[in-house]
Amino acid sequence: MTGKLRGTTIAIFAMLLSTAAIGTASATGTDFTLSPTSGPVGTSVTINAAGTTAFPSPTDANAVAPTVDFNAVAATAVTMVSSTELTAVVPPTAVTGPVTVTVGTTTYSGPTFTIPVVTTPETPTWTVTLSRPSVIYGASTKVTGVLTGTSGPVAGATARLQQSAGSGGWRPVPVTTSATTNRAGTVHWTVTPGQNEQYRISASAIGNYLAALSDPATVQVQPKLVLHPLAVASTGVTSHLTGIVRPAIAGTVELQQLGGSTWRTVAHANARNGSFSFPINPTRIGVASYRLVEDANALHLAGISSTVQIDITRGELRYGSTGPEVHALQRQLRRLHYDVGPPSSIYGWDMVHAVTAFEKVQGIDRDGVAGNQTWKRLSNPKVPHLEHPYPSAPVAVEVNLTKQVLMIAKYGKIWRILDTSTAGGYTYTDSAGLQATAITPTGHFTIQYKIDHLVTDKLGTLWRPSYFNYSGDAIHGEGDTNSGSNVPPYAASHGCVRITDLAVDRYYNTLAVGTPVWIYY
Repeated sequence: MTGKLRGTTIAIFAMLLSTAAIGTASATGTDFTLSPTSGPVGTSVTINAAGTTAFPSPTDANAVAPTVDFNAVAATAVTMVSSTELTAVVPPTAVTGPVTVTVGTTTYSGPTFTIPVVTTPETPTWTVTLSRPSVIYGASTKVTGVLTGTSGPVAGATARLQQSAGSGGWRPVPVTTSATTNRAGTVHWTVTPGQNEQYRISASAIGNYLAALSDPATVQVQPKLVLHPLAVASTGVTSHLTGIVRPAIAGTVELQQLGGSTWRTVAHANARNGSFSFPINPTRIGVASYRLVEDANALHLAGISSTVQIDITRGELRYGSTGPEVHALQRQLRRLHYDVGPPSSIYGWDMVHAVTAFEKVQGIDRDGVAGNQTWKRLSNPKVPHLEHPYPSAPVAVEVNLTKQVLMIAKYGKIWRILDTSTAGGYTYTDSAGLQATAITPTGHFTIQYKIDHLVTDKLGTLWRPSYFNYSGDAIHGEGDTNSGSNVPPYAASHGCVRITDLAVDRYYNTLAVGTPVWIYY
């Protein structure tokens, strides 16, 4: 009896042991190790048993291969290496999670296998804007690009600006370098197009973003048309309107004149060399308005210049003439720095001497009359220059004995041009009763002293003289009651520099002691 019970007990204990072997193994995840522990889909992973874990032996002909799951997804291939080692390939649909090995009805738990999330590369998008889509030649515009992806701005991408190269080609913009998109995905460049131009932006690949190229953005360019001002023209005299067009390309520029409210074309010129001259023959006294127009072409938009207004006066003005045309002539001469006196519509002595000084500089008849020669020169005047500019001097004087003009400069720039009469080169009897030659000394002088009233000696009168040496030579007037009739348009003094009394009164205080004076031929 006792033997039977003992045998029965042993049998039951064996059955219990057998049942325990069929149950689930430890769920702690330490039944085996993985090598590697992470990798993409398709990775071959080595599984090594740990502790009491046992895999079927590959030498057992009756052994059934275990199954391996990566986060509940069966491996695509399992190989039995030994009773303690397997290999398995990560299946295509698996994601990060625990790995289990099932041997018959026993499941062993292992560590987590990490599968990186693979994101599909994305092509970001450029948005390109121009601060000014249309500019006048020589002006700049800002090209701004913003690079964005589905998740927002793309920062850190290397961007380059390109411009069209004709026939569908593109080239880097010569004056720019690469730029890097900022945290807002933005880059920008400032460009100065010379003609209608297209720009686009490229970006190199960065991170999960592929290289990107923007659509073209077009800048249109208007030619720069400049019509030089001509304040005064005369009826019956051909004057010339000049100007420039930039860029200088083959094309026709039109001169238009305003008639009522309508512009009409009155002349054409070829602007191949970038400059032009239009002859005009005004027939009516008044104000005439002109402008330039260039039609659009393949490289540029149409262009229109600013309007120039010209005072049209009658054919000849002289001492005693009155009217708005006198005022217009005065404005033109003042713009050219000639001393015309205070504003007036009366052609008085100031105007006679201003016109005479202008005629002297232009090399035409010195009669003080605004006639045909004067009007022609006013349409395209010669501009005098200083022989000895003093850029740092508040005031300096130059006397050109050849042209018989006196120029007052401020900081090295001509401020006023005056009619003058210097020594005539004749022989005369001086104040000591000796024979002398009328010569104006040449060279560099300064104003030494001044006398603020009429000075009278044996040789004549000097009104408010400013002496530039101690030999008695001065810049002065004559004290003539006609205030200007005694300054002839030729050299006639004993040696001084004679200007009108009216001019002396205007500039006496300007010619301070110490003012540099250069006298030359």
